[in-house]
Order: sequence, then structure tokens, then C-alpha cells
Amino acid sequence: MYGLVAINFANADMVGHTGNLPAAVKGLEVIDKALGQITDLALAKGYVAVFTADHGNVEEMINLKTGGIDKEHSTYPVPLIIIGKQWEGQTGPGGDAMGGDLSLSAPVGMLADVAPTILKIMGLEQPPEMTGQSLI
Repeated sequence: MYGLVAINFANADMVGHTGNLPAAVKGLEVIDKALGQITDLALAKGYVAVFTADHGNVEEMINLKTGGIDKEHSTYPVPLIIIGKQWEGQTGPGGDAMGGDLSLSAPVGMLADVAPTILKIMGLEQPPEMTGQSLI
């Protein structure tokens, strides 16, 4: 029915700003469960699922220099994960993550590349105004 469904899971960002680590863990557990359900449904229906973020936050809640609580957005790279039967067994431009640990993958691309990547998945032309490049 729809060509694209976009969902914003604000849990990790919102609880990251509180500095409350137990709440952050719970928020991530809820997101993790939901992403699993979305992935299962997408694969069962033959859809493609794309997961990403525009910034980090909850992965760095303690300032390693001061030991204090860090409630701000991080500047760490965020993953772009594409799940679909047509990509089964393939790796991204940065290669396979060692042992499945995405934090060990070399960063590739930037936020401006997300929309062109989604357009390519959907079989749509990228407008010339978009400066990003498809990552597939």
C-alpha cells in the first residue's frame, strides 16, 4: 500500500538526554525488540528494511575524561543497515563487520547519502539537487 514507511524511535535520544542509564538500557531494549519485529515482518512480506540514525547519544552517557554524565549528542558514526532478501550474504562498502560488531566497521558515507540510497532501493531517480550518493 505504501512505498515507504518511516519510523522515528526517539527512545534512545530522549532517555540519553536524561542521563539515566537504567532508563536508557530499557529504552534500547524496547527498540531492539521492535527492530526485530519489523525485520521479521519486512522479510516475510518481501520488503526492504533500512535502519539508521542522524546522530548518536545513548552510546556515550559517561564522559570518559571527567567521569560525569554526558547528556549530549555524540559525534560517532551511526550505522546504515539494509535488510532485504536481495542483499542476503552481501556486505557494505566498508566490508563485513568483524564478528558482527558494527562498531568495528570503517565509517562509509554521511547523512546526505541516506535519501539517495533509499531512492535507489525504491527504483526512483535521484534529483540533481541531492548532493549525496547512494551507498548501494
